[in-house]
This record gives sequence, C-alpha cells and structure tokens, in this order.
Amino acid sequence: MSSAAQETAQAGAAEPPRSPFGLLVDGLNAVGSVVIGAVMVLMCSDVLLRNLANRPIDGVAELVAASIIVIVFLQLPSTLRHGRMSRADLFIDPFAMRRPRAGRLLRGAYALVGAFACGVIAYASWPAFVRSWANNEFLGIEGVFTFPTWPMRGVVILGATLAAVQYLLLAAQDAREAVRHRELAR
Repeated sequence: MSSAAQETAQAGAAEPPRSPFGLLVDGLNAVGSVVIGAVMVLMCSDVLLRNLANRPIDGVAELVAASIIVIVFLQLPSTLRHGRMSRADLFIDPFAMRRPRAGRLLRGAYALVGAFACGVIAYASWPAFVRSWANNEFLGIEGVFTFPTWPMRGVVILGATLAAVQYLLLAAQDAREAVRHRELAR
C-alpha cells in the first residue's frame, strides 16, 4: 500500500475505534450487511420458486428496490469513517504529498461540502418522512403485497445525518492536522 493510501486510510478514522459514535455507525453498517444477506436469500428463493414451482414470491422487486436505498444509507457513515469512500485520488493525493498543509485543508473543504450535501439530503427527506408517516403510505401493489415507506425514509434521514456528522469529524481532523503541520514546519 502506498504511503498516500495509508495516509488516506488513517484519515478516515476520525474517531477512536471504540467511541460511541464509531460503534453506532459500525453497528448500522453491520445491519446493512444483514439486509444484503436477506435480499440475496429473498432473490435466490424467488428465482428458485419461480423456476421450480412456478410460484414467484410477491413483492420481491419492490423489496429489493427499497432495500438498496436502505443499504446505502445504513453503510454510508461507516464507509466514510473508515476511509473507504470512492474518490478520485489522481489529484488530491499527489497534491497533499507536495503540499501537506494545503492538501489537508483541501480535504477538509471537500469534507465540508460532503457534510453540506448530506445535510441537504436529510433536510429534504424530512417532509417526505412526515407525510409517509401521517398518511400511512405504502409501496407495492394493493391486495398483492405492500409495506410502509416511512421506515425506508427514516433510514435515509438517519444515514444522511450520521454521514454529515462523520464528514464534519473528518473536516475537523483535517483542520487539526493542517495546524499541526504548520507548527511542525516552523
């Protein structure tokens, strides 16, 4: 692993391994993994029942579609926390190697933009969550298979909010490291 990649992996861990926030986001990541396993079992069961007994499971397409959203937002904060978020390292890593302080500040600015974006997602999702709760909205085909939409919308709000907090933690860490690097350079 290159030194830039090691530094990136270390930069992703803004909290100590056993912090309450870290345990929360890693726990949600584990729940997301369980949902992935459940979706795989559901899809395989549907294919087997459809082909062997001509009896497909009702609602599989709707459940899988909703599960993808749930999985993404359950696992997003932990992905950020551990430095596993996909990004283009072509520019920022070489820049940070040449100018460590400026690179950390740039990474912090990117983290602030990420916090803003996740905050907007959480804020924009709130009215849909309230509406789905109040109106008892369901997804699916009435009379065949339906399920409420509010849990999925709640997971989006929770995941986006925790991801925004994680981005803020990363921005604070980058700011601290930029200050520390400045003091070391003196």
